[in-house]
Amino acid sequence: MPGLSETCAGVDVGGTFTDVVVHCPGRRPRAVKVPTTPANQAEGVQRGVAEGLPDGSLRLLAHGSTTATNAVLERKIARTVFVTTDGFTDVLQIARQNRPALYDLTATRPEPLVSRDMVVTVRERTSPRGEAIIPLTDDEIDRVVAAVRRLRPESVAVSLLFSYARDEHERRLCAALADLGVPITRSSALLPEFREFERASTCVLNAAVEPVMRRYLSNLTSRLPQPTITVMTSSGGTAGVDFAASSPVHTLLSGPAAGVVAAGAVARSAGFDDAIAFDMGGTSTDVCLVRDGHPEVSTSAQIAGLPFRTPSVGIHTVGAGGGSIAWVDTGGALRVGPRSAGADPGPACYGLGGVEPTVTDAHCALGHLDPERVLGGGLRLDVDAARRALDTLPEPPSGVLAVVRATMARALRRVSTERGVDPAGLALVAYGGAGPLHATALARELGCRAVVVPPAPGVLSALGLLLAPPRFESSRTVLADAGQDLSTSWAELADEARRELEKQGVATGITLSKVADMRYAGQSHELRVDVEEPADLAELLHRAHHESYGYEMRDEQVQVVTLRVVARGEPVLPEPPQEWDQGAATRRPDRQIGIGDRVVRAGIVPRAALRPGDEVPGPALIEQPDTTTLLDESEVAVVDAAGNLVVRWV
Repeated sequence: MPGLSETCAGVDVGGTFTDVVVHCPGRRPRAVKVPTTPANQAEGVQRGVAEGLPDGSLRLLAHGSTTATNAVLERKIARTVFVTTDGFTDVLQIARQNRPALYDLTATRPEPLVSRDMVVTVRERTSPRGEAIIPLTDDEIDRVVAAVRRLRPESVAVSLLFSYARDEHERRLCAALADLGVPITRSSALLPEFREFERASTCVLNAAVEPVMRRYLSNLTSRLPQPTITVMTSSGGTAGVDFAASSPVHTLLSGPAAGVVAAGAVARSAGFDDAIAFDMGGTSTDVCLVRDGHPEVSTSAQIAGLPFRTPSVGIHTVGAGGGSIAWVDTGGALRVGPRSAGADPGPACYGLGGVEPTVTDAHCALGHLDPERVLGGGLRLDVDAARRALDTLPEPPSGVLAVVRATMARALRRVSTERGVDPAGLALVAYGGAGPLHATALARELGCRAVVVPPAPGVLSALGLLLAPPRFESSRTVLADAGQDLSTSWAELADEARRELEKQGVATGITLSKVADMRYAGQSHELRVDVEEPADLAELLHRAHHESYGYEMRDEQVQVVTLRVVARGEPVLPEPPQEWDQGAATRRPDRQIGIGDRVVRAGIVPRAALRPGDEVPGPALIEQPDTTTLLDESEVAVVDAAGNLVVRWV
């Protein structure tokens, strides 16, 4: 795959802007922001690449896509048929017995992506041990294919009972369904793990968005035929276009995952092994705990209340972004979000037709944003339009910021204090176009050690695409005792993981690591534990259980539920670049700004003028092309050796 010696670009599609980072050998990275084109995201990607590299030859484009995410959230999915074992018609409707809100009597579950009349059942049955209890006959296969054909599907999901233990029935059925000429998702290939509902849900999610993702990637590759294109997956690694097209469920957290990977690298460069990644963009805020420089990965995630079990970084998302709309509820209380002005029409201050007040409008009215600066896509701020929009609210602009920060503070506590992690040992890595404007206020409220603002925070997710390695995780449910010989399963999974990366064009530098999902006998949920050779699996679970829950049960039997092997290649960039084009170093005069209920005179400092060792005391605004960092009184930002702003306070 292309690397440091060739020109590469990372492109992250956000709700308001599409961010592009271009890395050319021997030059500073170039960052570009262009408005996102919701009707056809490929158009915005093409425009951003053309602006970032107008006269060069691009060899690789690493892409963070929200195509699959938006398709699920907006229910703009393919007409999907779900094929399952006879007697399990309602597996998607019944789901799990846990209630979404314990004391909410009106709480409802989201409707499945496939309605009951689009379910076809198969007369077959496999035992948990892989034994054929009811054989699948050729006549039954013919009947099922005919039934599916009558429903005129655009995609088909096949998830039979216990197919992870024996996939013969699914293979035969899918081979026959292939004659329909539509995408087929086979659960035993996509997710060979136990738990029927979660496997079925993951399978249906994949099938429902596969035609949408295929159309998008086909459009993108036709617009940009020259570079090799890779797509960010939810696990914090990249994958080839063919894999992303056939397994789009792996991309449901594509964009946020790239930013978290970069945040971990930035935290390490600033001397912090443990941190919280804080990404505030145009429509939402994503937060994630980073331990030892790496985001935590789990296999239990959901989107719009629908679970999926592909490897995903542990991101918590709330509807609070720069474009979040401020409104008044029926009780007269000020609310902010989750509805967003997005890229079209955008905040009122963008002058593109938006009239509802947003978080960005509040910053504009408080003087945090310079109306003379040209934003991404050539936008200029209209302060008067922002004030007119905010005049419709009963609270001042500072009230809008207080409300949205309360939402973000709850999200930060969700990934720290609520998990038993003391924020005093964490740094807050702030990025996204709006993150550095809120970071110090949130970090001080939470009790964090410091705030780290990377050199290019507004495009850190795009940079993360170049820092993320190619990654594939193979898995298999084994349900074995910890003392059992599992060497054959480990070896088969290692071969599968390596072959998949090689198929995606990764020829050298592949490393393999082992992970085991384990639990004590009788428990319902597992802990994901890294395995290093030589390994005592039982001892590893004892330690992990103590770290997570404060105790271990050494007299209990240890059960290995699922084995995993993670294959990784080499990223395009081994570490974050230190030198960036930060624009002109022209110093602007100080100006009056609002912070809380105070009006203060703030220094205006261009980040391009700062060098390692420089200090900036607050109150101040540190401006750069992709974002602005807000410093209150008693806060001091120091530029470290890696070019990061490290903010502390007294």
